[in-house]
Amino acid sequence: MLTKAASVGGLSVEHIQQLSPEIKQLTLFPSEMCNYRCSFCHIWGETGWALKEPQRVIREQLDINVLKSFLDDVTANTKKLGVIITGGEPMLYKHFTELVEHLRSKKANIYLLTNGSLIKNKVQFIMENIVAMNISIDGPEEFHDSIRGKGSFKTICENIDSLIAEKRKRNKMFPFINITMVLSKYNYRSAKDFMAALRERFKDANVVLHDSKNPWMKRRDLSVNFAPLLFTTQERGLAYAAQMKEHLDCDVSPAWQGFVEESLSTDFDTDILKQDLQDLWQAEGIDTSSFVDIQQYYADIDNVFGRTKCVAPWHEMVIRRTGDVYPCVDFPDYKYGNIYEQSFKELWEGDRAVKFRDYMKTSNLMVCNRCTRLFADKESF
Repeated sequence: MLTKAASVGGLSVEHIQQLSPEIKQLTLFPSEMCNYRCSFCHIWGETGWALKEPQRVIREQLDINVLKSFLDDVTANTKKLGVIITGGEPMLYKHFTELVEHLRSKKANIYLLTNGSLIKNKVQFIMENIVAMNISIDGPEEFHDSIRGKGSFKTICENIDSLIAEKRKRNKMFPFINITMVLSKYNYRSAKDFMAALRERFKDANVVLHDSKNPWMKRRDLSVNFAPLLFTTQERGLAYAAQMKEHLDCDVSPAWQGFVEESLSTDFDTDILKQDLQDLWQAEGIDTSSFVDIQQYYADIDNVFGRTKCVAPWHEMVIRRTGDVYPCVDFPDYKYGNIYEQSFKELWEGDRAVKFRDYMKTSNLMVCNRCTRLFADKESF
């Protein structure tokens, strides 16, 4: 059946209609530089855009003084802000340390999305500043290395060892360390063995399967999450481009093309994946009654499992490496404006933000059917 990254239920039209914009989360892409070339990545992967323009990626990094000033503006408008720092590999951003320290001075909770390769030299800093880390591992060693490069599994695990050791030394709960395995055609056959492989590698650690109903109730050194691949089709991508032009007067970027997967039905044996996940959840004692059917997830992109609305435009703002601001974490298309030119209030309450929210109250975008924000719930924000 199943994957917990998407559970049945979701936000209703009625809930969205009653929402007032309230910033709760920033997602920052201060740079999109990365030291890995993961095959399925929509930025640096086989169909990603960055491989064609690497010098542009190096050149385009957020000016730290502009960013800090903007963050001061945001935090003045909310007492509790969550900030996701991602990339690329976020620790390659040339002002990473200064950015994190500034956010902490403003009492923001920081969540770091990382490939885990650069942790070792920043263990003390991470311990003092990061609430939770999401580290990408793509299966047991041979599967992970085939996707991210030979020796990368060993490096990441040694870095995690250092972090666990320091947490124990300090007797600290934070940062939470979560390992995410994205289920793709390259690794899905290793899903069933992944927990055992991690427990073998981290023999002295408490490794648990992430439980979406009680995510932080179990004591653990590591939690593990299986995430379904985000994807769209060529047909839906083209329809999205036409939709954005007609209804929002927006010419889209090529970003959606990096998510196109046309051969999932032949690349995936979803019978095997479904059974393996069922066996795994049962063995780990996870209640799967609210999980979506993994076969349907990959086979029928029109099925959104009762999910109707995305809450992100009412609670989240996404800032890209150029300073451009968007409502969407994956598609840098509909732009509110730019932090080099406008204040938080001008962007958050401006005509373009209002127009987008009004449209999303009654419509969905054609590329949203497999987005994590659509499958979120109101508690996520």
